[in-house]
Amino acid sequence: MWLLLVTTLVFYYWTWSQSRFVRLINAIPGPKSLPLLGNLLDLDVYNDNFLKMTTIDWVQKYGPMYRVWLCTRPFIALSSPELVQKILASNKLITKSPDYSNFSSWLGNCMFTSTGVHWKNRRRLVAPGFHFQNHTSFIDIFNEKSAECAREFERTIDTHGDVEIDVNPFMAKCALNIICETAMGQQTRIEVEKAIYVNNVHRICQIFVERVSRPWLSIDWIYKLSSLGRESQKCISSLHAFTNKVTRDRREMLKEEEQNRGNVQNKVMDVEKESKRRFAFVDGLIKASNEGADLNDNGIREEIDLITFAGYDTTSAAMVWFLYLMAKHPEHQKLILDELDVVFSGDVERPCTTQDIAELKYLECCIKEAMRIYPSIPFVMRNLTEDVEIDGHTLPAGVTVAMVFYAIHHNPLIYPDPEVFRPERFFPENSVGRHPYAFIPFSAGPRNCIGQKYAMLELKVVFANLLRKVKFSVPDPTKPLSDAPDLGFVLKPKHEVRLNLSKRLNKLG
Repeated sequence: MWLLLVTTLVFYYWTWSQSRFVRLINAIPGPKSLPLLGNLLDLDVYNDNFLKMTTIDWVQKYGPMYRVWLCTRPFIALSSPELVQKILASNKLITKSPDYSNFSSWLGNCMFTSTGVHWKNRRRLVAPGFHFQNHTSFIDIFNEKSAECAREFERTIDTHGDVEIDVNPFMAKCALNIICETAMGQQTRIEVEKAIYVNNVHRICQIFVERVSRPWLSIDWIYKLSSLGRESQKCISSLHAFTNKVTRDRREMLKEEEQNRGNVQNKVMDVEKESKRRFAFVDGLIKASNEGADLNDNGIREEIDLITFAGYDTTSAAMVWFLYLMAKHPEHQKLILDELDVVFSGDVERPCTTQDIAELKYLECCIKEAMRIYPSIPFVMRNLTEDVEIDGHTLPAGVTVAMVFYAIHHNPLIYPDPEVFRPERFFPENSVGRHPYAFIPFSAGPRNCIGQKYAMLELKVVFANLLRKVKFSVPDPTKPLSDAPDLGFVLKPKHEVRLNLSKRLNKLG
């Protein structure tokens, strides 16, 4: 019986290995794979060289398109602007990799995890929230929360003197305060709740990568029984409780405002309240739901969870990387200060305006260069729903394709000396002729990041307010960051980013 079973398995494996699907995959260059295991032994996400191996070394060895096998499941990695454009620019190839369904227990069927008509409807409902008419409301929040962050840095300096600290928790708190208010209209949440939320989001992203790298955990019942699956469920329950509470509170508040609107005595008060109340994404979704859109409370929670996650985790990572690069390159920090001095006339207290933001050209170049070196989203994955011809190869329907932004951003043919911080790469005259898909920190095409303008506004306001008050430096600019980036769903430092803080003297000195 055992002999028969083994013989049958060997026959099926041999038949599968000779199939058109496998032959097309193996026609693409890539590291040598083992029977059944594929490249599983190479793809150790805990290896400090994992990021360099998959985004630099293998690209140099096998070219801008290579394949890897996770047991019997293939992945195709694309790492040139021309190749990723074939997928990202398509209006047909919009289906996310099934790996993203690992987020479904948390984010449900939101516009990030869904496809087809459902995705289009959800994106249409969320898009008005990012309209430029809401930018003034956003900028006010960005100013307030970044000013609070600057004061926290200043209080730390007052208490400890010029001090070396980990900037991660400061920027995580700033980013979370901003997104909580813009997404949920929540001006106050107790610190314990915020800390729990931050920890849970961070852990969920780690679990996502760990599950992808362990093929046996793709089977749901095995995953649910595993310690990783049980930990994931605890995190998700806590995250849902956080969002459900603020959504219920906001719905009640809007309902109360609507009921009071007809009261003559409250009319003046209502007008005053509405003029002061800022836009929140949840308000727009609740309004759409009340007006008959296909969006119930679970749907609202799904989209708010997505907006909160994307607006917190990716942005806080971008903030930390930017401050690290500013500390490491004081000459560029000084050039930003010169620009801030001109735009704000030496006033360190005045909030940013829309006009100010448009004039901060060098700051924007520095932000883009930081996002080139450390893109918050290092890769995205799509599941091909039809055969695609790319670079002389047929990528068969059903295969997962990874567009590796990190590799594109570090391609020396596009960006000479790619590890060097050079904001002038993004001067208009130096960007002429560059492929439009050579810099895609927010992805591109029909499924690009819906909040990219919001994110750039936020980063410019936050840094303009922080850098006018606090100087960031490192003890030894030649010393690299103690830990390489952690290649997860969001690209973060593995541990602390310790920078020296000191107050600025005499205006912007």
